[in-house]
Amino acid sequence: MQLNLFPVTLVESYMISPKVKHFVFRADCSPAFQYLPGQFITIHFERDGKSLKRSYSIANPPEENNRIEFAAGYVEGGPGTDLLFNLKPGDSININGPFGRLILKDELPGRYILVATSTGVTPYRAMLTDLKKRLLAQPALKVVIMLGVQTAEDILYEQDFIDLMDAFAQQVTVRCHLSRTRPDDLSANQFAGYVQEAFAELDLKSDEDVVYLCGNPGMIDASFDDLKERGFTSQQIVREKYISAR
Repeated sequence: MQLNLFPVTLVESYMISPKVKHFVFRADCSPAFQYLPGQFITIHFERDGKSLKRSYSIANPPEENNRIEFAAGYVEGGPGTDLLFNLKPGDSININGPFGRLILKDELPGRYILVATSTGVTPYRAMLTDLKKRLLAQPALKVVIMLGVQTAEDILYEQDFIDLMDAFAQQVTVRCHLSRTRPDDLSANQFAGYVQEAFAELDLKSDEDVVYLCGNPGMIDASFDDLKERGFTSQQIVREKYISAR
């Protein structure tokens, strides 16, 4: 089976939380690498004589400049971690893509509810430019961005989403749900508990809202069951699970 692999070269990388690193690659291809916000790429590599692959959601809005950003969490002894976390600027790896259906549909709902755990928030970062256009075009449109993590230091790309909320104060809400933080330690836009337990606070409307779920399979399954009980159809719930390789 033809994989259509092409090389990407590391430009820079840096930690964005104690366990997550952000990577910036340049695609060495022509024409420019094209993708839709919310899609992912797959890296291909070998370890101990075995061919392996790992997938990562693209974290930057598409600008046809061959720039590909993504975030990867550290996994002790993980082959993907050993590869990525030891790369130096100028090193190359092979990828293919884009893949995935976690994309914003053409028709606008009354409200987008974008739910994620940890690095599952990266595709929503890639959607920021598109979301701004949609918010400007439809002043009645609402967006709720919900990120579930353990502690405040685990929140990823918070300022990017806060900037969107500041620019569209009447339309955008950002909620960070912390599962291992005491209620009295919370700051603005932070809530105690698991993100999938917060739907009761949103005044959900199954005839107006579209919900996106990305990240931990447990969160996605629990959220999907909850939303179905609230009258949402499968067409109103867009899902992408992050399944860790053994």
